[in-house]
Amino acid sequence: MTDAEIIGMIQEALADVAPNRAGEFNDITVSTTIESLGLDSIATMEMVGFLEERVDTTFPDEELTAVSTIGHLANLIRTGKAA
Repeated sequence: MTDAEIIGMIQEALADVAPNRAGEFNDITVSTTIESLGLDSIATMEMVGFLEERVDTTFPDEELTAVSTIGHLANLIRTGKAA
């Protein structure tokens, strides 16, 4: 998967968990921080669940805790490792 495909999937996940804010997520890049998305912890976990379902995997908790940017999340989706 390319970064663009993964970012598209992340945008879908974000729109799913925060539909009233979907337009805000159109400009995310690999350098966008997870914190800057302004999601609460429940919405963040729902987003992760959406992504895990889409790629048919479960991300290890120790890798999820290392995720701080969309780029780290993209690496996790691609390889199972955040960095």
